Amino acid sequence: MKIAVTGGSGFIGSHLVQKLVSEGHEIKVLVRKTSNTKNLKTLNVKLVVGDIRDRESIESLVDDVEIVYHNAAKVYTGSIDEFWSVNLQGTENMLRACLNRSINKFIHVSSVGVTGNIKNPPANESHPYNPTFPYDRSKCAAEKLALQYNLKHEMPITIVRPTAVYGPGHHLFPRFYQAVQKGFFPFIGSMKNLIHLCYIDNLIQGIMLAADKRESTGEIYIIGDEKPVTWIEHIKTIAEVIGVNPPSLHVPLSLMKVIIYLSEFKSWMFGGEPLLTQRWLEEITKNFAYDITKAKKSLGYNPKISLKEGISRTVKWYRQNGLLN
Repeated sequence: MKIAVTGGSGFIGSHLVQKLVSEGHEIKVLVRKTSNTKNLKTLNVKLVVGDIRDRESIESLVDDVEIVYHNAAKVYTGSIDEFWSVNLQGTENMLRACLNRSINKFIHVSSVGVTGNIKNPPANESHPYNPTFPYDRSKCAAEKLALQYNLKHEMPITIVRPTAVYGPGHHLFPRFYQAVQKGFFPFIGSMKNLIHLCYIDNLIQGIMLAADKRESTGEIYIIGDEKPVTWIEHIKTIAEVIGVNPPSLHVPLSLMKVIIYLSEFKSWMFGGEPLLTQRWLEEITKNFAYDITKAKKSLGYNPKISLKEGISRTVKWYRQNGLLN
């Protein structure tokens, strides 16, 4: 099968490309001139140099393909303009480029962040939109646009909303694991609020099932691990796998807000990525838990990798790559 992938040099996209190649598909991957393509060049894929913000540069990507996996996005940190130009305008460019082509399925990788903090967890796909931060708002707008293209143009589009994805190759999680290893990770409150993780292999299974099922067109699917866990369970499992005692540092919420303000102010003044952010604080103090029943029943999704197994594989990769002692 001929497949196009955006965001193929990123965390999710690179794992997806590897899986698709292993199954013998013919893959084209959109990469920017500045993308790290070292690993992609070891695979039997065609690299298309372009940018989703430049529609002309992506035309050849979607020529003569059957499935499009749209993973590319500006995530975590960036200016508001960057979030909107990449996540919304870039998505619109991809959708326009795919109009009037014989594409069997367009998989749009969205985010559970479009629904914001979940007050009465778990939430399913019918939960109202309530994005909080600029990234989430841009992803929300892009998701709505994709659904409009499905309705207005009858494009075969499916929305996949991953929960908190982690696993080998994720280069932002090591700081979190390192903090747990050193006992520096701060407990804020009871830490009994919920987080819904998704090990990368589980996500790739869900994304590919969404592409395979014809009846998934026009639908939204939340893809995550079997169930959410409390933050304290998450941290204790990481500590157990690493082989250290769980952190015992407790920091009042009011003090943490001041620390984060100073961290973000320093980043704004001098550049660089802030060590701590308001988004991070919300993620570890509020509930983000979801119901994956729809994906299990409609797609046959079955998250096989457990929390402990996923963390074990992640810790092993971090150690092999010098990111953990």
